[in-house]
Amino acid sequence: MVKFQKTWEIDGELWLNCPVCGAEVKDYDICDRCGWQNTGETNIDGGPNKMTLAEAKEAYAKGLEIY
Repeated sequence: MVKFQKTWEIDGELWLNCPVCGAEVKDYDICDRCGWQNTGETNIDGGPNKMTLAEAKEAYAKGLEIY
């Protein structure tokens, strides 16, 4: 079984897996794969995203736009 790291550091920058699609993304950056703006390790709903995290996950699973 592969154990994923919650966060990791590359060249002094914090990285994590996008909570919507799983792609690697810098902390507080916009995911290149799905467009979710990462709001930090906890990914609190709201913030710069118009969708909640739950809505974004559902939209991604259906192939819809994340905003």
